[in-house]
Amino acid sequence: MRRTLRRSDLAMADEETLSLIKSCRFAVLSLVDPDGLPYGVPLDYICKDNNLYFHGAKEGRKIDSMKMHPKGCVVILGETIVVSEKFGRKYTSAIIEGPIELIDDPEIKRQVMTWVVESNSPDHKEKGKAIIEKMLDRVLIYKMNMETVSGKHGI
Repeated sequence: MRRTLRRSDLAMADEETLSLIKSCRFAVLSLVDPDGLPYGVPLDYICKDNNLYFHGAKEGRKIDSMKMHPKGCVVILGETIVVSEKFGRKYTSAIIEGPIELIDDPEIKRQVMTWVVESNSPDHKEKGKAIIEKMLDRVLIYKMNMETVSGKHGI
């Protein structure tokens, strides 16, 4: 589902937005913590089949937040350049909202972490496999369905 932007003239096409999401590696995941406070955390991610996959610790404020409020908002910012003579900036961005599922299944964790290694460290797959096996019991996968997606660009 696409969210309507106030500035529709700055909206990116769906294909361009998806390309940005797939080409970037880092995002800020925003949640509501158990005390009702906003909480944003930078994470790396993998995009597959209309889902964003993150991985991280099994405990802490992030996990407590997702358990209590299992929806989140992700902001992805592409290259940004200040254009001083126009008092603006050239940029691309995407905002994704959706439900988050915490996954502790070893096979799914292994698959997602393998995607991370293939994406971020393609020349070190064997070492990556060993690290995955070492970390498997200590991590969770956070799967976010891309329920709403919008892309925007400037100048």
